[in-house]
Amino acid sequence: MWLASCLCLALSTSPSAQAEIRRIEVWTDQAPTALWKRTSPFQRRYTLETELGDSVRMVKVEQGEDTPREKLRIRFQYQTSLALGDEGPHLDLLDWKHCTTAWQSIADPGDGHFDIPPPTTQQASCFPSFGQAELLAAVRAHGGEGKWITLAKDVSRAGQGASYVAPSLLRMQVQRWDGAAWVVDLEFDVPIAMGC
Repeated sequence: MWLASCLCLALSTSPSAQAEIRRIEVWTDQAPTALWKRTSPFQRRYTLETELGDSVRMVKVEQGEDTPREKLRIRFQYQTSLALGDEGPHLDLLDWKHCTTAWQSIADPGDGHFDIPPPTTQQASCFPSFGQAELLAAVRAHGGEGKWITLAKDVSRAGQGASYVAPSLLRMQVQRWDGAAWVVDLEFDVPIAMGC
């Protein structure tokens, strides 16, 4: 289940009269209150912690009422990782190889609400090839011994045996058009729990 989230964003304006982005809120469909919220001023990068099964689904940008509305867009990409599962327990290889989707852009729909789609089946299952020795080294580097090594020996490609691929990270950028180019104002990393 994906997290229905809402980000209302706001940045301080410069004296050159840039429009103001005022507020950030992240909402999940799991709780009736905001998971995370901020008002300006903001730092450039945030890491948002979600619960198992949660993921960002909507970004809401709230701009200042006394300044012109800026042209904004949201860019996002997903990253997948490989894991080994043992009927419940799992070993996520988060610091190893990944497949990262191309950046996708969502134009401002006019009301500041940006819907972030979940990854497609193809995006969620993408993973680079690897050799058996690489996988065994990655399992050991992630603290896996014993049963994890045994399970890894039966895996020669992603999705085989006890291995599975799943989204492990969502990256988002809030970008503003400055009249000549898109400028990144805010960046978000949203780790996605791979287990069940």
